[in-house]
Amino acid sequence: MTINGIQIDPDKLMSKADLLSYLRNNGADYHALSDIRDNQHSGFDAEIVWHNPISDGMNLGTFIVPVKEGFISLPYDAVDKHDGELLELGEAAMFDADTMQGLIDDLRSFSDDLISAMTDMQRILSDK
Repeated sequence: MTINGIQIDPDKLMSKADLLSYLRNNGADYHALSDIRDNQHSGFDAEIVWHNPISDGMNLGTFIVPVKEGFISLPYDAVDKHDGELLELGEAAMFDADTMQGLIDDLRSFSDDLISAMTDMQRILSDK
């Protein structure tokens, strides 16, 4: 499969079970996920873990991680000063096409609204 021009061989990815087990055994936080990011980054010469900081109404944000079986959502509800995002592994779930489309729609709506507001702010500041 190809994502953002990056060839990803699913056989080189962790399985969902292995990923969740590693995270559980290593703190289920940003640091544990960073270990996985670093390992996968070196294997693919690119970042293949994505952070979506937009709330879905249930969680503050989520990380999207490719695994052998597809793509998993690793949501978080809290961010610690030292440990970073604290993952809610009990809420980890595999994406399907409809769920991914909902995430895309929410991010696009958020981004469009923010850019529109900031553009107006920039215009107001320029007019002063």
